[in-house]
Amino acid sequence: MSARVERKDAAEHRKLILQTAEKLFDDHGVNAVSMHQIAKTAGIGQGTLYRRYTHKGDLCLDLIQDFSHEFVEQIERYLKEHRELPAEERLGGVLDRWIDTIEKKSELIMTVEAHQLKGSEESRAATFFQSPLYQFVRDRMSELLTEIAKRRPDSAADPTLTAHSLICAMAPHGYFHMKHEKHFSTDQMKHNYRRLCRLPVSD
Repeated sequence: MSARVERKDAAEHRKLILQTAEKLFDDHGVNAVSMHQIAKTAGIGQGTLYRRYTHKGDLCLDLIQDFSHEFVEQIERYLKEHRELPAEERLGGVLDRWIDTIEKKSELIMTVEAHQLKGSEESRAATFFQSPLYQFVRDRMSELLTEIAKRRPDSAADPTLTAHSLICAMAPHGYFHMKHEKHFSTDQMKHNYRRLCRLPVSD
């Protein structure tokens, strides 16, 4: 078998595995689905599954990375379609969509974080801060904050540092800690982050 055919087969197996896992996770929840169930439903051998993913955390990470690409495309599309809105409204829209993404993929995110606990806090943070997702969101937020600052002489905070601080404050682990401990609703969390940036609060 040629290398090209092998690569095609591997890509098809990956797509099948991820589609099957996502459907099972949506139907039953991440924690309730086993690797055996994923392999059986996908119609592949467990050996094939484990050669690609050593545990469910690896599979969830791959799903998160795919969803990250979708999120980037969603934000690019949102900013393009709403480029006539004030920068404050666009930034608020980005913040809201970030929280919606965290909520939608909460089980996947927490499963990945649980499997990453073996690594040091520094290495895990470094991996995220070097990711295309972090850099994209930071840069788009920074651009919007810079645009806002041009019309607000009292906005002295550095846009890049402010964008970084917002992303850190909205990191999934900390977000869910505050939501579950203090029982804030999703709308309350969204409104609070908007107020931190002195943005209009959506209805």
